[in-house]
Amino acid sequence: MLLPSPNVPRAPEAPAPKVAAHRIIKLGGAAITHKSQLETLQQDVLHRVCMSLAKDASDGDNGRIAGGTILVHGAGSFGHHVASEYGVARGPLTDPHVRNGFTLTRASVTRLNGYVVAGLVAAGIPAVGLSPLGHYTTSAREVSVSGAGAVADCLRAGLVPVLHGDAVLDEQLGCTILSGDTLVRDLAEQLRPQYVVFLTNVAGVYDRPPEEEGARLLRRIVVRRKDGSWRVTAADGGSELDIRMTADTHDVTGGIALKVEEAARVARLGVPVLIAQAGTEDGAAACRLGPLVAVDGIFPVPPSEPGWGPGCLAAKSNETERQQINAAAGQQCAAAWRGTLVVLDDDEGLEKEALGGVGSAG
Repeated sequence: MLLPSPNVPRAPEAPAPKVAAHRIIKLGGAAITHKSQLETLQQDVLHRVCMSLAKDASDGDNGRIAGGTILVHGAGSFGHHVASEYGVARGPLTDPHVRNGFTLTRASVTRLNGYVVAGLVAAGIPAVGLSPLGHYTTSAREVSVSGAGAVADCLRAGLVPVLHGDAVLDEQLGCTILSGDTLVRDLAEQLRPQYVVFLTNVAGVYDRPPEEEGARLLRRIVVRRKDGSWRVTAADGGSELDIRMTADTHDVTGGIALKVEEAARVARLGVPVLIAQAGTEDGAAACRLGPLVAVDGIFPVPPSEPGWGPGCLAAKSNETERQQINAAAGQQCAAAWRGTLVVLDDDEGLEKEALGGVGSAG
């Protein structure tokens, strides 16, 4: 199955800032908030994500945290409801009703950004909030002025910039909503990280809404560099797929359909994308190992985390080394990673190149 990628204008080309961006992590709004309850945080999920990133630093991956990691989070119940009610995505700011909604939306999403940054800082991560408004501008909802330079400045300073879906100024509409997923794609284009991780409220991308009976997890999506079309190559439970995607009525950013589209556009750049569940061992492994976790099929489970259960203390591509580590810990790796990997089509000889490039990185 080939699904076309629409031809849309890109932000003006500019030399990529000279900065070591190891990874971009996107925290889904539906994962860290109760999306059906106005401005209600899922504190337990956010805490687990923050602690797993902090554990990366304590285990010697601090270079990937400070100065190497970019975080972007969605708005969830802190922005979508208000933005939808006031029609902020459509503009214009000259309409007093829309202008009021614009200010209310920004107050809401920046409040959530404060909670996320506070959680990261409390875990020992040098996080700083960076709102897109003032750094990003759109034209007909597409990025026309990128704020990647400000993000690169934070990385050079050894900080972890934390961006969020935001209400921004639009050259044609007056204002609109710039989604976190679109931010991830722009940052991937400008900074070329080694991989991107989307942490969501479900295990990955399904062939239909995951709450429906018979929904199957799509294990791998491959993207053609030539035209951006994508197809599913593996799914749990069979091979015949009829993919259906929906968005909540109050979701002004396009929901899972936009997420897959943006993930495909990132993968088309040669940057592998992983989609996994936030606050789980699968999500933590995706953040730490990138696409290696999908190749290896083994992930690290922090045994100190309550409720996570026993598992591997470390994941290695070398089977002998992995067995030695597991034996020393008195544990055995037995679970395969659950999530969705989005990469370039292997038929073009590029999937292995992308995976191999990340696997050889320090």
